[in-house]
Amino acid sequence: MKTKIKTNDIILLLSAILSFFCLVFIIYRVNTDPEAALNIDKSRFGILDYIMGAGHLIVLLFHVYAIIFIFMHFRHFKELRLFKTGLLIIGIISLFSIGVEKIMIDEIAREYRAGMEISEISILTIAYILNIIFSLLIFFFVLRTFSLRKDYYPEVKSVEEEIFTIAQYMGIISGIMGLSMIFSLTRKDIPADKLAFYIPFFILFLVPYALAVLYWLSLKLREKISSWYDEKQLHDIMKASLTTLLLSFPGLALFLALGIQSGAYFFLYYVFLILILFSGSTLFFFKIKDVI
Repeated sequence: MKTKIKTNDIILLLSAILSFFCLVFIIYRVNTDPEAALNIDKSRFGILDYIMGAGHLIVLLFHVYAIIFIFMHFRHFKELRLFKTGLLIIGIISLFSIGVEKIMIDEIAREYRAGMEISEISILTIAYILNIIFSLLIFFFVLRTFSLRKDYYPEVKSVEEEIFTIAQYMGIISGIMGLSMIFSLTRKDIPADKLAFYIPFFILFLVPYALAVLYWLSLKLREKISSWYDEKQLHDIMKASLTTLLLSFPGLALFLALGIQSGAYFFLYYVFLILILFSGSTLFFFKIKDVI
């Protein structure tokens, strides 16, 4: 276990360094020559475009791996829990900023081709700076964890319950982001046939919740399904399921009241509505005393 965890530390440390330098290079190119850096004219595809694309991919993969690493650290170590919670929140914000970067790049390209004044470079730079801050925090966090290895002993008490709780928080955040995106698009009258462009952003919103759930499931694979939940957790999930069913009716009525005539919007709305209702109600029943 020690060897495995130490290997993960080294991989993440190197990933943080690589992500940092990729972001510094991207920021430099975007602010000095945005037309070439973002391939705005789309007339050619050269080595710089491959480097920029690879840099963005490295940053995305680093965020995914870093969030998984934080979950792993929650499981094996009780130290630095407040810092890890804050780091996880910053990581999610930084992950979502990658979606903002894509939107800003497309908007900059549109304004450039139309001969308009480009004002989104500063917003794009701020989004990249958020990524850099997360990279630096992960770098120092991993360095701090090296000292914890010396006194590492597996905890007797399992923290799978804590990972389960974090997964519900991730579900709430993902649900809020998804519904906010849907309301924003409908307010701008984006037609359903243009919705495919925004699908990657909806997938990105689901990534934190998916990572939390998948990591929790990985902890349970060696157990029988009947042992995955204790009695209170099982009761909480059953009550949360009933609550989700009941609250989904007024939630769907709200969608109909908005007058959105699109099956694609309805599907996305339903997914994120159920996610936020189920995660929220599960967390609610999990946190209060069992009085029902």
